Amino acid sequence: MKKLFIILISLVFPVFILYSQNDTKPDFTYGNASYFNMNSGKSVYFGNTEIKLLGIKNQFNRIMVGTDTIRCRVSRRTPPVMVNGLRIFVADNLSIKSLSEFPENHGLLKKDAIICVSNANEPLLNSFDYIFPISFNDGFVWSCDEDSYLFSYKNQGIKLQQSCFSEGIDFDMQEARGVEKHRIVAVESSKVAWVYEDKNLKNEVSVLLHSNSHPGIFYLYSHLYSKRVEVRKGQQLEKGEILGTIWGDNNWGHLTFAVIKSDSLPEPGICAGNIVNVFPHFFELYFQSSAVFSRNYRKGRLFFGKPNMYNGNQKNATVFEDYTGKGWITGDWNIAEKVETVSKGTEGNARLRKVLFEGTVAEAKNPVGWYDYEICVPNNTYRIRAKLGDVELSSWQKITFEKVDVGTIATEKSQFAWTPERVVKVTDGRLTVRIYIDEANEKVAGISEIVFQQAY
Repeated sequence: MKKLFIILISLVFPVFILYSQNDTKPDFTYGNASYFNMNSGKSVYFGNTEIKLLGIKNQFNRIMVGTDTIRCRVSRRTPPVMVNGLRIFVADNLSIKSLSEFPENHGLLKKDAIICVSNANEPLLNSFDYIFPISFNDGFVWSCDEDSYLFSYKNQGIKLQQSCFSEGIDFDMQEARGVEKHRIVAVESSKVAWVYEDKNLKNEVSVLLHSNSHPGIFYLYSHLYSKRVEVRKGQQLEKGEILGTIWGDNNWGHLTFAVIKSDSLPEPGICAGNIVNVFPHFFELYFQSSAVFSRNYRKGRLFFGKPNMYNGNQKNATVFEDYTGKGWITGDWNIAEKVETVSKGTEGNARLRKVLFEGTVAEAKNPVGWYDYEICVPNNTYRIRAKLGDVELSSWQKITFEKVDVGTIATEKSQFAWTPERVVKVTDGRLTVRIYIDEANEKVAGISEIVFQQAY
C-alpha cells in the first residue's frame, strides 16, 4: 500500500510542477505582484484561480477571475480591484499604447494587455524593504490629483496638437522648488547607475538607481535640483537614503518618478522605455492600504485648466475617482479619460464640446449632449455657483446644479461670467454639475471655477 502511494505521488507531482510552470509563470514580478501579458480569450492561473482576459474596449478590460467577471480600466491612476482573495489591476493595454507617440514607454506590452495579480492579504511592496520616494519629515502631502500621471494623455485643446505621455508619476512639489525641503529618497536598497545633467535644462539633473533585490529594475528620478544632489555614480544606497531635493521644469516644481524594467542600462537623456505601471504600489505605500476610500467635501473652490504653477497641476480635467472625491463622469467612449483644458496667463478652463480632442488619436464623440462633473459631499443642502467661459474662444453653455436650472450663458472670446448662486439639496452623496453643450459642435462650452459650501 505504501509503495502504491509513493507511485501515485511520483506520477501526480511532476504533472503539477509542469502545470505550474506553464500556466502561472509571470512575464516579470515587482514586489509581491506578478505581471502577465495576455491576449483576449486566453487564461493564466494564479494559484488555483483561473484568470481570463475576455476582451478590451478602449481603456476598459473584461476579466474573468475564477467564477466572477470584472470590468476595470487600465490603472493610469486607478486603484486595484479586490476579487476572490486577489488584488488585480490592468497595467497597460493596446488601446492605451495606440495613443502614445512614444511607444517605447509601452515596451513591456507584448500582447493585448498586461494584467497584474497579487494576493490581497499581502502588500504590493513590503514596507520593511520599500519606502515612498519623498520623505514625509517636512509634512509632504500627495493629492494624487496631478494632471500628469502615468500614461496620461496631454492635449491643451488645440486641434491636431501632438499627444505626449508622462514618463512616470508626477508629484507636485512647487513649495519645495530650489529649497531644502521634502527630500527625495531611495525607495529601496539600490546602486546609483548614473547622475545625468542635461546642459539644455538649467538647474536640473536626473538620477537612475538600480534595484538590489530585482535585477533589471531601475528607478528614474527626474527634475532634481543640481545644487542639492547628494549621490554619485556607483554609490550603494540603503532604503530611505537622501538623493537630494527637486527643481522642476521651466514652469512647475515637481518630481517625475518612473520604474523601468530593462535587460540593459537605460541611457540618460532619452525617452524612458519599458515603464512598469506601479501607481497602485506607491498609492498603497502612501496610504498604507490598497482599499478604495471615498473623500468627501463640505465646501470647496475648484479651478479648471489653470497653468501648472498656479494650482499644483490640478486641472480637474480627469474622470471621477473615489479617492479624490470629484471628477467628470464619462465612459468607454472617452479613451483619454479627460476633457480638454486650455490656459492663458494665469487663467484656464475645461473646454467641453461634442467631439473631444478632434483631429488627434484620442478623438472621441460624446454620445449625449452634456457633461456631468460630480463632487462627493455628505447629504445636505449646498450653495453653489460656477464661472463659465473660455480663455481663447467664444462659448455657449446651459448649466444645472442638481437638476436645478441655472440658465444659458454665452460669453465672448476670453471673457468669463459667474452664474447666479443656487441653493440645492443633495440626497445621493454627489453634488452634480451638468453642462449642456452645442450639439452642432460649433461653439465650445467652458468652465473655469466652481465654488460651493454646505448651507445648513
